[in-house]
Amino acid sequence: MTGRTGKWMGSLLVMLAVTQFYSFFSAIYGYFMNTTDYEFIWNFWVIGILACLLLTAGLLLIRTNTFKIPALVILPLFILYLGFSVYMYQWKLMQEYEGIPFNFTNTILLILAVLVFVTLFFVKGDSEADLLNVSDKRKKKWRLSAISAALISAGLTIWAITLLINEFRHPTEESETAFRFSADFDAVFAGFSVLIFALVIFVSFRKGSYLLAGITLAIGLLFATNYLWFDQWMRYAAENSLQLGSGENRIFGINLLIAFFCFSIRYLSISREESVKACPTFLFSRIFTQYFV
Repeated sequence: MTGRTGKWMGSLLVMLAVTQFYSFFSAIYGYFMNTTDYEFIWNFWVIGILACLLLTAGLLLIRTNTFKIPALVILPLFILYLGFSVYMYQWKLMQEYEGIPFNFTNTILLILAVLVFVTLFFVKGDSEADLLNVSDKRKKKWRLSAISAALISAGLTIWAITLLINEFRHPTEESETAFRFSADFDAVFAGFSVLIFALVIFVSFRKGSYLLAGITLAIGLLFATNYLWFDQWMRYAAENSLQLGSGENRIFGINLLIAFFCFSIRYLSISREESVKACPTFLFSRIFTQYFV
């Protein structure tokens, strides 16, 4: 694998790793901060190990462009574990409790992991014909757009942190129903996100970073899937005349906006550094035309 393909796939592996670190560290945070009995089950250790392996494989691809063997070994393990988790802890529960909302996060990650594995396995890399020269003027526009998106994301995230901290310090009268879907770890994760956005702003003045792009994409994906999960619960509550999370609409609306700007950062911060034809959409189309047409 040559050219930018390896870097793109490495960035996506970093994204997968960060989503697993989110689950792992949320479990650790809950274990140490929870005053009641909190069981740290074996799944969390598996998640932490897989996150470290995925991050290592992603960094190797970003660094070398060509060393994809670790990724091809780790991804099947991750796919198998994630598939097992989705089936055991989601699909089976849905069969037992019909009508409850389904959290699509792991399903989306499973599909992405399969697509990354297929791309790494089949796509050899970029040819000279795939490379397009990008003018300095266009690069400057993309750089400024990425910085603007990062600034907006940081501002929105700080707003969400403020709302969370105010609620947990001074609960409202409706706090029993208002903040059932948010926890204090969400404020911690939002603080981490602000630091990442600050790094993106600083780095984007010089060049794009595939590592930061992968982390930003993970942040956007987590915010987007959290919003989707919350929205499903609100629909479920409305259909069953339940009062759930009415005070959290603003926070999850902010989450959706953050997700949108995170995806924009991911594209803008990297696209200015490379060929348009190096993007994942083009890579997947190449797989189809090369092997099935």
